[in-house]
Amino acid sequence: MMNLKKHFRSVVPLLLLQHFFYAGIAQKISFVTKAPGRVAVGARYQYKFVAYDSSKQAINYTCAQLPPWLQLDKKTNTLSGIAKKAGQYPVQLNAVTKDTLIQQQFMLTVYDQQTINILPLGNSLTNGTNGYNSYRRHLWQLLHKANFNVDFIGSWDKHHMGGNMPNADFDMDHEGHSGWKASDVLKPPDWDKQRGNIDDWLQSYRPDIVLIELGTNEVFQCVSASSAMNDFLIILNKLRKKNSLVKILLAQIPPLGKEWSPKKLCGTDTNYEQAVILFNNAILHFGHTKTTSLSPVIIVDQFTGVDPAIDMYDDIHSNATGEKKMAERWYEALKPFLKKLNK
Repeated sequence: MMNLKKHFRSVVPLLLLQHFFYAGIAQKISFVTKAPGRVAVGARYQYKFVAYDSSKQAINYTCAQLPPWLQLDKKTNTLSGIAKKAGQYPVQLNAVTKDTLIQQQFMLTVYDQQTINILPLGNSLTNGTNGYNSYRRHLWQLLHKANFNVDFIGSWDKHHMGGNMPNADFDMDHEGHSGWKASDVLKPPDWDKQRGNIDDWLQSYRPDIVLIELGTNEVFQCVSASSAMNDFLIILNKLRKKNSLVKILLAQIPPLGKEWSPKKLCGTDTNYEQAVILFNNAILHFGHTKTTSLSPVIIVDQFTGVDPAIDMYDDIHSNATGEKKMAERWYEALKPFLKKLNK
């Protein structure tokens, strides 16, 4: 039987070693500034950008994608302008030398009083792994197509372990952190403590809706459902302290595939398949007992009808089919709380 604590102690440092190894192979040219991702309607947006070329070649900047109200000043390497209408606008900057081209892509949100701030909060299923963007990309596409006035928020816009997203054509802000449990949202693990915690995050943004997807790592790491629900409650109270009207969409976690589901858990007679069901029952009870009229807790079923053989690439994480399934369920739960953009 697998010693899970030993397994996680060995896997996590390996993942970090891989991350730092690849990060250490620096691009010859790279952007060293990060664009502001939000601006209020009628306010002036300004982003002075800088790229660095280790070979000291001259860099030429162009814009492959820019909203009409935003202008590029090539003399000062600055984007600036004033938007009169709320919405989300894709921006793509190019930095070009004689032999290299790199891009900086981001989604610029122009917000008004009707914009709903959506916080995706979770583990690797929110973060995205392997070559997949997570459910967030397809969910954003559904929301954008329906013309909803929304903004994804979060301190983090990266892929698994800090890589760039496979597709940078959506609003990438989130709080999905690979390997994390609910307790880590309160106090991050030592190997990922640079990401901060919920107290840090809530100093810089105010969620209107939170999509909470946590629990799979609790099951893997032998955390009891009752202990996890205590952590969920602390998170919930912190969110409500920041915004007494916050809406909580709480996911029941997906099943695990055949590689894991029949294995015994933590030296007990309970296998993973049973542990997931017990955890989801605890989530359902938590939602029913902690919901209020001002700050409802809505349970989103991300378990029923999910087939790991079809919807996952490794019996844990979603593939493209699974991502779409997750996104559609979030979308249906979100719609009653959203408002359309003004035409």
